Formats: sequence, structure tokens, C-alpha cells
Amino acid sequence: MRLTLIAHTPNPEAMIAAAMLTTTSGVKPSTIYERLQANPEKVGDVVSRLEVQHGSILEHNRLVWMLEADEQLVLDALLKTRFFTFTRLCDGGWLMSANLRAALEYSEEYGGDLGDSLLDSIGTVAPNLRCFSERKRT
Repeated sequence: MRLTLIAHTPNPEAMIAAAMLTTTSGVKPSTIYERLQANPEKVGDVVSRLEVQHGSILEHNRLVWMLEADEQLVLDALLKTRFFTFTRLCDGGWLMSANLRAALEYSEEYGGDLGDSLLDSIGTVAPNLRCFSERKRT
């Protein structure tokens, strides 16, 4: 199995932090997002306080991967979560997409090669969320 992140929502952690702050602030969401984009340290501070009870905050994004795996792994993932989307590209090649919530929940609950690879790829675009998830796994 091989998983390669090929596309994602720009600045997903800033988007998530903006969603978090929007629920507690009277400032327009677009203003919050612009301020957060300009201050990555603040993004890290906000995201590190994330509590997954309000998981919809983690749905404000999309990630797309190229997955090289057999049909059994894909079927297994589909049966475990309805929030992954798979498109067959060729024999053993799949386009896979999900949001951070689905990917992190899968990684935390099921682990394995796919879960570990998801967590590794998330670290490239959302390092604070990866650290948060790694703490939960241990």
C-alpha cells in the first residue's frame, strides 16, 4: 500500500481555527480567517485547544490522495467509514478523498498501514492536528 497526498484545501488549520473562533466572536468569519492566515503562531495556539466533541469544525476542508492498494483494503476502509470517497483509476490505483475529521478519526480508531499513512500525510498540511491526534493515540 502506498498513499500520496496530491491536493488539499489551502491552509486547513487556519480555516479550522477561523471556524472555532467564529462561534465565539462577533467578527466576520472572513476577517478572522485573514487575520489567522497572517499569524500562523496564533493558528497553532487556537488549533491546539481543539476538542473533537465539535467535530464539524474539522470538516471545513478537503484532502485528496493517490492510493495504490488492492480492492480489499479499499472495501475495508469503505465499510469502516462512509466519509471516504474512492474512485478507481486503474488496476490497483485509486483516487481517495476525505476531510480531516474523517481521516483523523480513521487513523485514531483503526490505525494500520492506511491509518498511519493518513496521519503522516496530514502532518504535511496540518502539523498541529497531527500532533493532537498522535497524543490521543498514545
